[in-house]
Amino acid sequence: MANIQERRNKEGKLISFSIRVHRGRGPDGKQLKPYTTTFEVQPTWKEETARKKAEAFASVFEKECREGIRADNRQRFDGYCDYVIKLKEQRGAKHSTIVRYRELAKRIYPHIGHIKLCDLRVDHLNELYTALATEGENKKTGGKLSAKTITEHHRLISTVLEQAFKERLIVFNVARQAVLPRIEKKEMNHFQPEQIEAIREVLENEPLKWKTLVDLLIMTGARRGEILGLKWESVDFEKNQIHICNNVLYSADRGIYEDTPKTEKSKRYITLPKAIMAELWEYRKEQRKEFLKAGIPDRADGFVFAQSTGEAMHPDSVTDYLKKLEKKYHLPHLNAHAFRHTMASLLYFNGVDSVSISNRLGHAQVSTTANIYAHVIEEAEQRSADILSDIFMKKA
Repeated sequence: MANIQERRNKEGKLISFSIRVHRGRGPDGKQLKPYTTTFEVQPTWKEETARKKAEAFASVFEKECREGIRADNRQRFDGYCDYVIKLKEQRGAKHSTIVRYRELAKRIYPHIGHIKLCDLRVDHLNELYTALATEGENKKTGGKLSAKTITEHHRLISTVLEQAFKERLIVFNVARQAVLPRIEKKEMNHFQPEQIEAIREVLENEPLKWKTLVDLLIMTGARRGEILGLKWESVDFEKNQIHICNNVLYSADRGIYEDTPKTEKSKRYITLPKAIMAELWEYRKEQRKEFLKAGIPDRADGFVFAQSTGEAMHPDSVTDYLKKLEKKYHLPHLNAHAFRHTMASLLYFNGVDSVSISNRLGHAQVSTTANIYAHVIEEAEQRSADILSDIFMKKA
């Protein structure tokens, strides 16, 4: 029930009523600021009449607050966004996600941070997205931000406003009506079988550590951090399997650190060819010898691919090595994710179903795999049709 308090002037005359509606506690357990309003008393009203009118007004005000019609008009976007990011962090969001949120917020605040949540309009967001698409917004290149990056900003804003809607600070999430730039689908960078053969051929001249690492990228389709997070205890030489259950990442505030894979579904077992497992075993023996010389203990929970100290490698070390390999042997552009796309594409072209491929890639949903590789699936279907045509429709 609304709390109603009288307000009188110095002469003791009733001039208004302060009305407060309790809002309960937020997701963090802290008491939320109550909804408040003031009911002015007209000079001609008797006190009894004024109180009855105030009680009637308070009843309507409370109902509107409970139904989300009334909004808190004090919260600014920047302060509330900080609160939501902190809330996400407390609830277990990945550190990389929180770091990215804070990066995005730095660009958002100069444009709409000062605006109160209840005053934020669709045109404010549309103007923001237009501004982000102008030259100079990308600090690395000096150019524009991509449509994909602008959409990332929008998703954070929408997340913040959705939380504000749940807490009844606003009556509608205006981000739902914003107009986003169109994201042009780029063709995925993947390799043809003959290119993979060429890459593996030059790897014969490279150190066994890097040869094994790149072979695992090719054969598993795992993410860069997942391969660097692999430990010997997760390698099963009897079953020819590896268990992807760890991830190595880097952030400026933490340095190199370990985390779980991207999603729960990303934790997975991957079966590998015997030849690759044999290569892993040879590398295992080589690493043991090197660590023995350096006085580093051989541990089951040690990283498969480690620095000379036994510590986890920087994720960018893989990217740097692939750039050097590309330049040294005049290879097509090499990046870790291209091997992931290559594995998926080759499996599709060889008739493997989306569920199996999705499981191997560690996608949270099969639909994600199907959407990413839609054009590959279509091309694979066309090849199947061509093969059937050659078999059944050729002239006798």
